Amino acid sequence: MKTMVIGMGEIGTALHDILKEKYNRQVFSFDIKNGEDKDKMPRVDILHICIPYYEKFVEDVNEYASICLPKYTVIHSSVPVGTTAKIDGMAFHSPVRGKHPGMKEGLLTYVKYLSWDHSLYYEASVVANYFFAAGITSKTLPDTRATELGKLLALSRYGVYLAFAKEQEAICEKFGVNYHRAVTDFENTRNQGLEKLGDKNLDLRQPLLWPFTGRYVGGHCTVEDMEILLKQNESPMLREAYDIGRNTQVWDNCVVYDTAKIGKGCSIGAGSEIGHKVVIGNNVRVGAMCFIPEGVVIEDDVFIAPKVTFSNDKFPPSDRKEWGETLIKKGAVLGMGSIILPGVTVGEGALIGAGSVVTKNIPAGEKWYGNPAAQHGGRDNG
Repeated sequence: MKTMVIGMGEIGTALHDILKEKYNRQVFSFDIKNGEDKDKMPRVDILHICIPYYEKFVEDVNEYASICLPKYTVIHSSVPVGTTAKIDGMAFHSPVRGKHPGMKEGLLTYVKYLSWDHSLYYEASVVANYFFAAGITSKTLPDTRATELGKLLALSRYGVYLAFAKEQEAICEKFGVNYHRAVTDFENTRNQGLEKLGDKNLDLRQPLLWPFTGRYVGGHCTVEDMEILLKQNESPMLREAYDIGRNTQVWDNCVVYDTAKIGKGCSIGAGSEIGHKVVIGNNVRVGAMCFIPEGVVIEDDVFIAPKVTFSNDKFPPSDRKEWGETLIKKGAVLGMGSIILPGVTVGEGALIGAGSVVTKNIPAGEKWYGNPAAQHGGRDNG
């Protein structure tokens, strides 16, 4: 059967490689990030979806299906409960389990669930046998909601473990006690004792986890899956663990639109507004009283001083006709009170002086200031 893998991230690449080894020329791949033309995708029998969930996920997956016209569509992504049922045609959910990096080994080791709706038992068996022939052990079960929720709960549990490990670390530091002695060795010997006591006690064993290093939980799964679940089911305990793992602080009197995406390890200063569909990366500091409207993308490690203002309309009000998108690249610094006009890119590591008005693109590593802002050497000069 011809197969198409959509999304060549770590999961998609691992799945593609496994299937390619077995089915060779019958396996194709597509990733829109590579600039490929989706309208040139071939018709296939099985369409594998390995892209992260986002707002237009269902719409885009159905579009891929309308082009490739598959018999079966398999969703490998972590998705909100009920998502697979919205996919056109015969759709299945098959969450991925494993550890980054090394997803190929995980796919070949863990049982890979394959869930189905609408009495698709026979069709699910066909797809499961397809996996099995490639070395992937599958287990079919009814109700795609079960595996959708199962994956979200599994990663959320892990996130709670990590959050409590971080809390344990803070408590150990408060009392000046070595973490290994108070936690790791203590629980390890407890688990060993339970194993010696016999099978009836094995369920009392607890996982041994070290606190996550750095300011937040890394990777692209744990915190992200917790966020998906929280949007469908608010839980005080899960919310607390999510906040610890994400370690992003939004201070008093901020307006943050629900559609905005703010990364991990960020600080949003008091009185700031983060608009519709704004994207902010990891380790970004936004000072107090900043205005960041729709159309702005801010990459990782950016510093935005207080009272910085972005504009997204060249000739307001233009009813979006003169709107422009703004990109602030990794590690850039925007000085206090600077104004960033729409449609510009501030390059990686660039420095904008306080009170400047940025009207044009600024190359990486340069220092600009003034009204309008002009170049004054490099960031590290004078």
